[in-house]
This record gives sequence, C-alpha cells and structure tokens, in this order.
Amino acid sequence: MRCDMNHIPTIGLIGILMHRCEQKAKEMFGKYDLNKTHAGILFSLHQSGSLSQKELAKRMDVTPPSITSAIQKMEKAGYISRKADEKDQRIMRLELAEKGKSCIEDVKRVSQQLDELIFQGMSVEEKLLMRRMMFQICENLKTEEEKFGRWTD
Repeated sequence: MRCDMNHIPTIGLIGILMHRCEQKAKEMFGKYDLNKTHAGILFSLHQSGSLSQKELAKRMDVTPPSITSAIQKMEKAGYISRKADEKDQRIMRLELAEKGKSCIEDVKRVSQQLDELIFQGMSVEEKLLMRRMMFQICENLKTEEEKFGRWTD
C-alpha cells in the first residue's frame, strides 16, 4: 500500500528526497570507490587547494570530528595527503594527492549527472528557484541553531 505523497508533511517529504538522493549518489560514486562525503571533501580541496580539518568541516557545514574517519580513510586510500602548515606547524593542511587529482573530473561528472537527474523536467528558472529555496531553508535552520547556541564552528 503506497502513501499518498500529497499528504506527507514537508519534513517527511524532505526525508524521502534525501534518502533517494543519497541512494543514487551512493550508487554513482560507488563506481569510483567513493561516497558522497568523500566526493564533497575532494571537491572542496580541489576548489581551495589546501584546508585544515577545521576549515574543511566549516566549508562542508559539519563538525571537525564528524569528518575525521572519512579523512583518515581517504588518506589511507591515497586520495588526500596531510602536511604541516608553513606558518603554524601545529596545524595540518589537507590537500589532494595524485589519486585525488586524477579522479576529480569523475567527481564533477557524477555531480553533474546527479543534478541533471534531480532537475529533470524543470526549466532553468525552476532549477534556480529550487536552489534559492534550499539555500533559504538552510539559512533558516542555521539561524535557529545559532539563536539557541547549538551551532558550533
């Protein structure tokens, strides 16, 4: 028996949407032995050159401990490397290793394919509006968390 999607609360619909997106991303990135978190880390490092774990976590909107195991796995697999910061030796900088650099085009391609799938049947204006609304929802939730002191940098 299927649930009538028109009567699902917004939070339920967002949950269903996230689940389906995560499953498809897992399938598509899995071909490259990556998951969506790994792909996000690769993409962030590709854009920035090098980041500390704290900077990377902030960019990905997560806490530094929450990406520790992903960083360790990616370093062990040869996707990223660590080196001491030139100005502060206590800070370790993360950057793409050769394996990470060589697969960044695959990460971009899969991300583009996912976008095409997600926005299939929508006009350019609808895509832009949807993205704007998603950013607004994220900002609303972030503001609420900051208001009650649950947001950590």
